[in-house]
Amino acid sequence: MSPYAEPLSHKEIEDRLAELPGWSLTEDGMSLQRTYRLPHIPAAVLVMHIAQIQDELNHHSDLTLGYNSVDVSVTTHAAGGRLTERDFGLARRIEDIAPAHGAA
Repeated sequence: MSPYAEPLSHKEIEDRLAELPGWSLTEDGMSLQRTYRLPHIPAAVLVMHIAQIQDELNHHSDLTLGYNSVDVSVTTHAAGGRLTERDFGLARRIEDIAPAHGAA
């Protein structure tokens, strides 16, 4: 396993999560999650933009497209479903592009 995919400690997760307002841990602490609210057509466009980023990073999240929402859940399956730098890198990239789509 590459160092980039090494599971993070609880302290490292807390520190990185503090830099991502709106993101939280799932109940089991194994995934990052966030729901974006936005007009229904831009929601689909946001999903497409996220898919492009995921392909670029070769790291994929679970996306759920609703009428006016996008739910994102990120974890590293190769690390036993634990959080890694890859997850926070993907979350940061998503967070950076979301406002351009009108996401709140």
